[in-house]
Amino acid sequence: MAQQSWILRFGELGLKSKVVRRSFQRALRKNLVQLAENSSVPLIRGRLREFDVIYSSAPTETVEDLMCHGLGIVAIDRIVELSTDLDPHLISTLLLERHDRVGEKRTFGVRVKRLGVKGEWDSQSYARTLGASLIERDPSLSVDLSNPEWWVKIILEPASVSSIEKRIQGPGGLPTGVQGDVLVQLKTDEDAMSSFLIMRRGSRIIPILNSKPEYMELLSKWDPFLGVRSRTKDETGQMFQRPAWGVVGLTLQQAIPHIQRKETAIKTTPLSTLDPLCGWTVDEKQSLWQHINAPSQFRPHPDTTSWFE
Repeated sequence: MAQQSWILRFGELGLKSKVVRRSFQRALRKNLVQLAENSSVPLIRGRLREFDVIYSSAPTETVEDLMCHGLGIVAIDRIVELSTDLDPHLISTLLLERHDRVGEKRTFGVRVKRLGVKGEWDSQSYARTLGASLIERDPSLSVDLSNPEWWVKIILEPASVSSIEKRIQGPGGLPTGVQGDVLVQLKTDEDAMSSFLIMRRGSRIIPILNSKPEYMELLSKWDPFLGVRSRTKDETGQMFQRPAWGVVGLTLQQAIPHIQRKETAIKTTPLSTLDPLCGWTVDEKQSLWQHINAPSQFRPHPDTTSWFE
């Protein structure tokens, strides 16, 4: 199978300071590479100017399902290289050959992202010429730059033209392992869902006591280093194992022997009992559970609009 590529969109990570952003992105890449290794999915990381890109020869659905488990990834853009010839008239022909609604009345819009040294074309002139050529070859098209039925998204490089064929929603959040460790006892579905929500905010889950293997296996598909204590530097620059800062599914008394706080620690924080599912409805929990099991098919929440109204 030919090698395909995807652009990763990190979203929230871009709001962090430069140092923190680099640290979080390193953690995300490390998690994603290990997830691929655990799943025996061939995966190569690369860069396309300022973008993180994934290349793989595995089946499309397999790779996209894997990346949908990458906490910290907001969206995944599937890209296809159309031609090394930049001629917009040729590109319009190639685009229509890949489009399944040729001849139907529909609206479209063109967006062009130019990368590298500016040559004969800038992004606006290329978009105008490409749009005109598409209409010439398929007169059923009409322009709508606000909410078109077909967005034509083009990456224009000095020696090639690529198309963003599809955007897949990622899980978002933060990569696991960047916000410390939380102790959990995984005995029920709700324990697993609560743990997932904690993971999504960047914390690493440390299963203890009578945690069930099936829940540990499920969550390890999201964090390949599940149960591995995170490490950080002390004031002298020496690495040490972080003490846990929170608990899920057990009491503070049960958790105290497992915190692993340094005896020499001077500044400490109280251990927190976490209940991230507080206030969730039955339908919301059901959607979250479906998402945890099949993230490429289900969103984590049934209603993503009313929160903003």
